[in-house]
Amino acid sequence: MILNFNFLPKYVGMILQGCEVTLILVVSCLVLGFGLGLVFALFRQSNSKFLRGFSSVWVNVLRNTPFLLQLFFFFYGLPQLGISTTPLVTSIIALSINSSAPNCEVIRSGLMSVKKGYYECAYSLGYSKFQTFVYFIIPISLRLSFKSLVNNFVNLALTSSVCYSTTLMEITGVAKTVVGRVSRPFEVYLLILILYCVFTYVISFISKAIDRKIHIVL
Repeated sequence: MILNFNFLPKYVGMILQGCEVTLILVVSCLVLGFGLGLVFALFRQSNSKFLRGFSSVWVNVLRNTPFLLQLFFFFYGLPQLGISTTPLVTSIIALSINSSAPNCEVIRSGLMSVKKGYYECAYSLGYSKFQTFVYFIIPISLRLSFKSLVNNFVNLALTSSVCYSTTLMEITGVAKTVVGRVSRPFEVYLLILILYCVFTYVISFISKAIDRKIHIVL
């Protein structure tokens, strides 16, 4: 078998555009998914039975249904509600909500790992319960759960490839289009595999550098 990448100069612009869309999708979902995960983790630690129950249902539904079905639910469901969106916006909504469930569980485990001594120390310094959570508990719990969150972020980057099924021209959608035009599927998907490997390696490299800066021992 002889590899043939002669098609690459003609389609390199399209592939780079696909990379740009993927980057926008992943970064947007990373921020929104983390924010939602933090909110629902706090809900699960709340004294309110309603908030605990609501967050528990939220997490269980998302973790026990395929992401592709969730994506189609938003892709076909939002127009039925009169909400018109683009494939990119729909993908961001679906993937952000999906990623909030594992992020919630990871952050909650970090919150549960914080020793009671930190609460007592903050209270003895005159901080209120809200201030203790904001200035002490949340930062410490995020540091403790950072490595697991990075795993979720890497998985999010890989899961984003499913979003091509909404006609989104991210990197996998572009690859499918290029394959249809040049009939060189092995070379095209080999290139996409390499790009995903580079992308996830960059995430891992940056996360390790951050982890060395924020690592704490309790």
